[in-house]
Amino acid sequence: MAEKENTFGELKKAIIGVLTLAITTAGGLFIANMEKFIGGNDDVKQEVVSEPIKLSSKDTIVVIRKNQEPVVAKPAPVQKKKEFDW
Repeated sequence: MAEKENTFGELKKAIIGVLTLAITTAGGLFIANMEKFIGGNDDVKQEVVSEPIKLSSKDTIVVIRKNQEPVVAKPAPVQKKKEFDW
């Protein structure tokens, strides 16, 4: 008799688990499609606006040439030595 009670207990838990899963799934589907069920007949159209992508047919290389004069070292100014007679 103890085995029958154990079997019925497991069967009862399995049925409760399946029913819980079914109710949860139905609730999720209802929330996902709520506008269809309630009657949201507002036609909302979404427009996708995208700018056309301009493809360049050539690669452009920009070369900048600067005419720089060579830097010449300037001679240091001659400093006069001051002699003091103390």
